[in-house]
Amino acid sequence: MNDDVKVLILRTNRGEGKPTADTDLFGRTLEQWVSCAMRGMETESVPYNEGDELLPVVVTHLDHVRPITVVLYSDTPLITYSAVNEALVKFRHESMNVLRMPRGWIIRTDYARTTDKIYTDRVFTPGDDDFVTVVNYNQLAYAAEILRSRIVYFFMERGVEIVDPNSTFIGANVVVESGAKIHPFCTLKGKTIIRGGATIGEHCVIESSIVESGAVVRSSTLTGALVYKNATVGPYAHLRTGAVIESGARIGDYVEIKNSRIGSGSKVSHLAYVGDAEIGNDCNIGAGVVFANYDGKTKRRTRLGNKVFVGSNSTLVAPLEIGDSAFIAAGSVITSDVPPRALAICRAVQSVKENWSKNTYSGEEKK
Repeated sequence: MNDDVKVLILRTNRGEGKPTADTDLFGRTLEQWVSCAMRGMETESVPYNEGDELLPVVVTHLDHVRPITVVLYSDTPLITYSAVNEALVKFRHESMNVLRMPRGWIIRTDYARTTDKIYTDRVFTPGDDDFVTVVNYNQLAYAAEILRSRIVYFFMERGVEIVDPNSTFIGANVVVESGAKIHPFCTLKGKTIIRGGATIGEHCVIESSIVESGAVVRSSTLTGALVYKNATVGPYAHLRTGAVIESGARIGDYVEIKNSRIGSGSKVSHLAYVGDAEIGNDCNIGAGVVFANYDGKTKRRTRLGNKVFVGSNSTLVAPLEIGDSAFIAAGSVITSDVPPRALAICRAVQSVKENWSKNTYSGEEKK
């Protein structure tokens, strides 16, 4: 359990233009990767300038209750618990005072209190990339590729189908359940949850969103969205914060949804913007429809009942209430509430001027 161990993580500082302890890597800082790898062992973050003498930095942070002190560095984000634990086993078995790791130390606490300098020729050498040190952005990219591969294969070993591991990026805080399928060129980050049975198609960027079982998302961007079971999204849709897509709903190509709920079985299939809206079940939102939610000062909401039909190229100017089974004619600008089962139409009367092009270019080549 390593209850007798305290871990000091030295926050390395190499100056301007270099990665720092707070540099992000797949949703965690470099230091957080080191801390999380220690699996519950007590850790303490300690400021450290590269080149400082180690003992004066360490000695003021020793814990007399824990007889072993492990010193690690924030610039080794690939470090693993197993590597440190293996070194600890060797340290205890051979009753050492100091054991040096490729980038770190294990020290007997009472020895550190009395010695003048921490030094040893006893060295522990692991067999993989655990102690890769990130001192510049080239090495950050190198570490990122190793870490990306570790994360992807972690999920595949637990039953997630990842079609192309080399083009898939999954963040540290993402949850992907067994039975989910991830297609090539996808990025999952933030606190995203992909449930088993969901399919994430090619070229998706999904951040802090939930995609439920049976849902399909293709070539789309989701940020802070919730996609319920058996809904479909994309291609080329953009679900922004607060977008909720109910079971069986269909969000099509070039549709943007923001802070809106799309009811079960409803369709927003083409080239539409839905902002600050509540759309009931089994509605149809035509191509080019705009929910005009902003009057220049205030965001306002539009509410649609069930089975509402909104014709193509209509604009709904909030605030609005549109009743069940209402029908909005194509090309209308709706500014007043519409009662249930009513037809709303707002467009200019068509005027035809015959022979209007008689004296203008009609497309035929002039003689």
